[in-house]
Amino acid sequence: MRRRTFLATAATAVALPLAGCGHPYDGSLSMSELTSDSAIAERYAGETEGLPPERTALIDAAIAGEKPTREGRYPPYERDRPVEHEGAYYRIAHEVVDSRTETRYTIDIDYDPATTPSSVIAYEDLPDADKTALGELIPPMADHPDNDGFDVGRTHRYDDVSESVLASDPAYEGISHDGATYRVRVADGGEVTIETYEYSAERVAESATDLGAQLREQYLFTLSGLSEAEREIVAEAIDGSYFPDGGEVPDAFRSLADRFRDRAGIDTTEHGGTWLARYEGTVYWTDLQYPPEADSQ
Repeated sequence: MRRRTFLATAATAVALPLAGCGHPYDGSLSMSELTSDSAIAERYAGETEGLPPERTALIDAAIAGEKPTREGRYPPYERDRPVEHEGAYYRIAHEVVDSRTETRYTIDIDYDPATTPSSVIAYEDLPDADKTALGELIPPMADHPDNDGFDVGRTHRYDDVSESVLASDPAYEGISHDGATYRVRVADGGEVTIETYEYSAERVAESATDLGAQLREQYLFTLSGLSEAEREIVAEAIDGSYFPDGGEVPDAFRSLADRFRDRAGIDTTEHGGTWLARYEGTVYWTDLQYPPEADSQ
């Protein structure tokens, strides 16, 4: 039996077309034909191609039921749309299972100090905690900035600041490396909250066809009974994108936008959204940016 998992409406912002003849702030409409349920799913589903390997590994572990955890100031992966995995579709979710406060430090490096620092430590003599904190600052990148004063910096959270000779009780103002001496400054950047996120996955569709059918049943509506002026706008949107052609926004565009406003959209904001609309027997993925209110022009 095909699963009919209810799909929550996403609250994410929609990328709307901005190219064309008219001014984008006057609104826009574009409609792309979808020939099958699987095409609907592929247009809707979240992208995993191009994600960093650590995020791909997180998604794979969640789908495998391992309930992986990650720490940070923000969730490492946070998207509402389901992702495809071996033909099925999964919604990836997270919850905060732990929280703690840590001190963030700022680390600045001056690669060409005007004067030699009074206290210097060799890079190779630094504890591992400080080498990790410095990251790629030393040795310097070939195209590193060369400014007056400090040239480059980064933020870092020490697991145990007592293991640092630069942050816990600064005793050195410089670091020597490969014949050069650099000025270093480590400062308390204030406290930050670090949360532990536990990830899970819910299978919401067995296939692209299944997911597309769910979306069609939940969101698809028929666009009919249009005036001639509204039909002309739709024809232009299907051909590419419709933008009001300067001057006043046509009443036909406002009335057409209201037809969508009255329907449940896949993604909607106060500025517009994405809908599934059937027009003259064909299903379209529809991106609409509302025209401005008539009395605000």
